[in-house]
Amino acid sequence: GIFCSALAYIMYFWLIANAGVIYSMSVTLLIPVFGVLAGAVFLGERLTMLSALGGLMTLLATAVVIGVLPLKK
Repeated sequence: GIFCSALAYIMYFWLIANAGVIYSMSVTLLIPVFGVLAGAVFLGERLTMLSALGGLMTLLATAVVIGVLPLKK
């Protein structure tokens, strides 16, 4: 467990140094989306329309935050 945690921290700090803070922190926005998808795929949980809509909104917000989908004024 210690080796895996150390490796994860090294990779995380490498990501911050090379990609920037915005990209590395945007990963935390995607954890709920992948958690719901993993529950649906591996545990047979129901994926409702509201869950799908929430996941889509999360993905769109993440795209705006990292600059993939810029907002026009």
